[in-house]
Amino acid sequence: MAISQDIPIYGDPGYPIIPVSGNTFFGYYDNDPVFQADATKWIGSCASYLGWPIVELQLQYTNFFQAFEQSVNTYGKELFEYQIRQNYISFEDTSTSVNLNNAVITPTLGTVLRIADTYGSEAGVGGPTPFYSGSIPIYCGQQFYDLPSIASASWGVTGSNDLEIKKVFWEAPPAIVRFFDPYAGTGTGIQSLMETFGFGQYSPGINFMLMPINFDVMTIQAIEFNDQIRRSNFSFNIVDNQLRVFPIPTFDTMMWVTYIKKSEQPDIYQ
Repeated sequence: MAISQDIPIYGDPGYPIIPVSGNTFFGYYDNDPVFQADATKWIGSCASYLGWPIVELQLQYTNFFQAFEQSVNTYGKELFEYQIRQNYISFEDTSTSVNLNNAVITPTLGTVLRIADTYGSEAGVGGPTPFYSGSIPIYCGQQFYDLPSIASASWGVTGSNDLEIKKVFWEAPPAIVRFFDPYAGTGTGIQSLMETFGFGQYSPGINFMLMPINFDVMTIQAIEFNDQIRRSNFSFNIVDNQLRVFPIPTFDTMMWVTYIKKSEQPDIYQ
């Protein structure tokens, strides 16, 4: 379709180059010298991509200016949204009256530390939630124990849903106590050797002094693997507030647990 000859189009001989200011839709950058300089350069690049001067472009300068304004807005929106996401955690609790225009944002750890407090409570390595300890009497031949009744009678916590068990201390004795005899070395000739160096009164240190440390580590590991594979290993599970211990106890003892009160974590449980 032929265009009317009285409407000048881009590239026409004698078509005047019009200023950027006042020839965009919204005039966001009318007073921005960088935008005005780049817009003029961008027109030539964009026209070349469209095929000019081989292809006639039925466009005017205002069409290019308006497209350039829109593209800058779109790119700026993506850029600033990314910066907001990157720095949002540093902006929390900041007054809305603070002017951050043209400011370089220095990240802070304030909100990160507040979030870390919550994770610390769940992991048992810190945080605002206090941990409590309680004991459970373990009886010979009894595997099952009702936690609500024990908590009510011994820990002063009523209701089956008022606490959360965090850790149960029900483990086999450390392997080192079965590997390390306090009288090791006596009568073998090693004792007199150690006395020569002034270590005679420290018999538990004989093996550490005369054997490489990897020997002790492998021996301890062998004892632990033997217990886990060949024997009924110490374990437990909690289902519907019922604690079950393994293996079946063969003597009366005490088990210790750590727990939290759900009422002291209102943001989670209330």
